[in-house]
Amino acid sequence: MLKTVLLIMRRASLAQGLMAKVRNAPGIQLCYEPDYANAEVSIRTHLATGALLEVSEDGTQDIGFCLALCAWLREVTPYCHLMLMCPEGQAETVHRAIEAKRKGEIDDFVFYDVSLDYLTASLQAL
Repeated sequence: MLKTVLLIMRRASLAQGLMAKVRNAPGIQLCYEPDYANAEVSIRTHLATGALLEVSEDGTQDIGFCLALCAWLREVTPYCHLMLMCPEGQAETVHRAIEAKRKGEIDDFVFYDVSLDYLTASLQAL
């Protein structure tokens, strides 16, 4: 069965790189959604079983915004597993991501500096 993971992020180049990386990987496909406001609709449209949300280093899509979005997505799309991609250099963001995973608010998180191979494996395991 094919697993669809939605990439909710502003970094189009990262999304394109990831999509190219998994293009021939068995059992997984990636879809890109640059507008966080469309997260729920895109999850439903693509029948996504997973979503990777980029936590921005600056701007409105910070850790608080992304955790609030994840809480809402948990309610409206409970079948969709949620993963955050966080900046490793921000202690508060890292702490909140760890706590969110411990509490079950998200399923997993990775850092910006992970390799594409590791990120691909994490998405396949999501």
